[in-house]
Amino acid sequence: MRTYRQAPSPQEAVRRPAARRAAPPRDWCGDLATRLHRCSFTAATHSDGPVKVSAGASVRDALRLRAAALDLLGGRQPDWSDLAACSAGTWDVFLRAERCALALKARIAAAEREVPDHVETAATRELQRILSARGQLLRIGQLAAAHGIPAIVLKGGVAALASAAPVDLADADVLVRPLQAERLAGLLDEEGFLGTGPAGTAHLAQRIAPNAVQIEVHFAIQDIEVSDAMWQRARPLDGVVGLSRLGAADYLWHLLVHSVVTHPHRRGSLRDVMLTAEALYDCSPAELREVERRIAIHPLSQTLDELLDMARELRDGLPVRDRFRREAAANYVFRGPLGWLGFSRFWTPAFVSALFAQLGGPAARRAEWALAWHRPPFASPWGFAARLERRSPRIGRWSRTAVKITRLIVVRMATWPVALAARLLAS
Repeated sequence: MRTYRQAPSPQEAVRRPAARRAAPPRDWCGDLATRLHRCSFTAATHSDGPVKVSAGASVRDALRLRAAALDLLGGRQPDWSDLAACSAGTWDVFLRAERCALALKARIAAAEREVPDHVETAATRELQRILSARGQLLRIGQLAAAHGIPAIVLKGGVAALASAAPVDLADADVLVRPLQAERLAGLLDEEGFLGTGPAGTAHLAQRIAPNAVQIEVHFAIQDIEVSDAMWQRARPLDGVVGLSRLGAADYLWHLLVHSVVTHPHRRGSLRDVMLTAEALYDCSPAELREVERRIAIHPLSQTLDELLDMARELRDGLPVRDRFRREAAANYVFRGPLGWLGFSRFWTPAFVSALFAQLGGPAARRAEWALAWHRPPFASPWGFAARLERRSPRIGRWSRTAVKITRLIVVRMATWPVALAARLLAS
């Protein structure tokens, strides 16, 4: 088993970059693509609060930053001019989509180059969230141990506690047995945490505390069946009281499914590629073959394979071929030129899902249609629909399905030109 040293201590925050660059007009694929390629925008609210950005954001320049970052993270020398020539808005879009500032800062410093202000500031934010998550998880571990609740840390929380190269995370996820989820949540409430937002299909309502990352108490893992065998394969986290982690194969499989299936907009994000590459170190050849077997029988096997191949190349120090350039372009478009759209609880998740299904190919689009027709086992999160389902279950179910199908048709039409622009920008 691989051993890890502790992550670095917090660093002093630096001033927010204020570079500005005007956005020159382009005659590219008509007026729509021109607007998508470069425009001014206001960044959407992130976990560290709303940040107004007035510099022009270039999707093509963000893709050049991604290529340079892949070279740098893979141990090669990038084209440093690509890093120096980009506007503040482009850096902002890139760093918020890829969430890799801490690793970039370490690689740039190791190359004895000056760390750009944009990277320094974003790295400080990421480190603050990592240390916050670490503190929250240690606190949860003490509660779980004191009350005899087996608890498994998921995803980035494992790296925050045990890795020498932790990655950014917006919340801390802990898996417990279904009958103990409410009990752990109640203990957190007694410690001063507050429940916020609706519960999900696999976790309770998020728990929050002032100036700290959110906590999600999971009773299941979305898109993965949690079996007794999975619990038996879990192993304790060294030096952490009351917390375990998934077995090596299960952990790697969860990272792949979470990025490709559960959150398709994160396919190929550098943060997730780095986390997956780190997970590969813990896998024996037999465990890796087991993950490959699971991939082979999955409907999105090609996309899962591509993410695993990128992670393997990054781990081995080989040139990393970017298999998710179109998805990255779509992310930059959505966070930059289309940032003015804001967030709608009804429309935005459906729009994002449809956009990445368009880019994911026929298998992803079929899976999206199947999900729209699928009858959920939980009540509708919308008050009127939930009341209708209680009073007239059959009408409520059919109405809910009709709304989902209609919404999917609408967002499919709306995402088609965005997907086309992303393909052209990435070509």
